[in-house]
Amino acid sequence: MKSILKSTSLIIAITFLFFSISTAQSKIEVTIGLSYYKKADRSKIAVALIKKKENGKFVFAKNAKVNFYVIHDKEEQLLKSENTDNHGQAIIQVQNDLPLDDSLYFTIVAKIENDPLYEDAQEQIHYKDANLTLNIDPHDTARLVTAIVTVKDKEGKEMPVIGAEVKFYVQRLFGFMPASEENTITTDEKGEATFVFPKNISGDTAGFITIAARLEDNENFGNLENKATQSWGTILPIIKEPFPRALFEPHAPWPLVVTVSTLFGGVWLIYFFIFFQLGKIKKEGQLPINNSTPQT
Repeated sequence: MKSILKSTSLIIAITFLFFSISTAQSKIEVTIGLSYYKKADRSKIAVALIKKKENGKFVFAKNAKVNFYVIHDKEEQLLKSENTDNHGQAIIQVQNDLPLDDSLYFTIVAKIENDPLYEDAQEQIHYKDANLTLNIDPHDTARLVTAIVTVKDKEGKEMPVIGAEVKFYVQRLFGFMPASEENTITTDEKGEATFVFPKNISGDTAGFITIAARLEDNENFGNLENKATQSWGTILPIIKEPFPRALFEPHAPWPLVVTVSTLFGGVWLIYFFIFFQLGKIKKEGQLPINNSTPQT
């Protein structure tokens, strides 16, 4: 009996092991790209981009559950779980007071784990919490835009960041456009990057334009952004009649409309008159004919 039980237990264990290996092998391989953004209002977000391997290439993974963690005292604490959208992105809002290590860095980890469809995967970021401010003097005829990058030390004092590359953009309807061909300035010993704003960029109908300064994929701080609105754009003229009535415009001129309408109206009146006459002829042809001879 003991021998039978041992054999049965061994068979069950082997079957379970084989099933686990087969299940693991059948899962889809995924990759995680993790990014951190600190926006103009100083709110923070973490973005995980998930791609799955399909037909030999990686494509966006939809509806994949991503767990976001923060490292606190060398242990992982769950921030939030979020499913990816149609573009493979899972985005969460990050708290302002992230726990820091002894070097004043915070660590965020994104994981896909215990998913029935995808293999386990993880990625982490390790950044300092820096600030990007934007100074603009509206009365400055030189049109200087100054971005200042700082980071707090252990005493909480703001210290300048030297050698950070700041890029300057102009906000447009569908995104941001570089403010000039040479839009990248490196911060000096004061943490300042000064950019001369061009004079030939169009603004709105009042000449206002939104200027943005960015740190992009910085190895120590991630992505930082700040924006300011200034009346340095060329004034966009107001078009009183965006679609004038002209021969080669969407709306034809009134004389042409009246002429064409009169011609077509006359043709249709002739058609109605002909149809009316044909109807009368047909009606008269259907009247009974009296063949009786009058009596004398």
